[in-house]
Amino acid sequence: MPIRPKKIKRAWKPDRVAHQRAVDMSWYYNDPRWRKFSKGFKERHPLCKKCIDKDMVSPTKYTDHIERLRDGGAPDLNHLADEDFQGLCDSCHASKSGREAHGYKEGKGSNR
Repeated sequence: MPIRPKKIKRAWKPDRVAHQRAVDMSWYYNDPRWRKFSKGFKERHPLCKKCIDKDMVSPTKYTDHIERLRDGGAPDLNHLADEDFQGLCDSCHASKSGREAHGYKEGKGSNR
């Protein structure tokens, strides 16, 4: 049976650190009120909003805050409203999250 070679630590190569979120929001997303709202939102908005704007059809996979929580986007779990959220597919959510990670801010009045 072949033997895997030993890994060599290269001194000039930095150690890879797994991605860590700046703020842990698990208390928010694990709350039953959020889970119930998110499930209902996806049933009311079954298609990705960004794809519809591009004349494409994709199913909603994520209930996305139009405005990030840290920028003031609907943090109160007792007053969740559809107008503060949008349904996004995998691709559109990853794209939006990536832009936000680099400083891009999307507001309610933005079409991006």
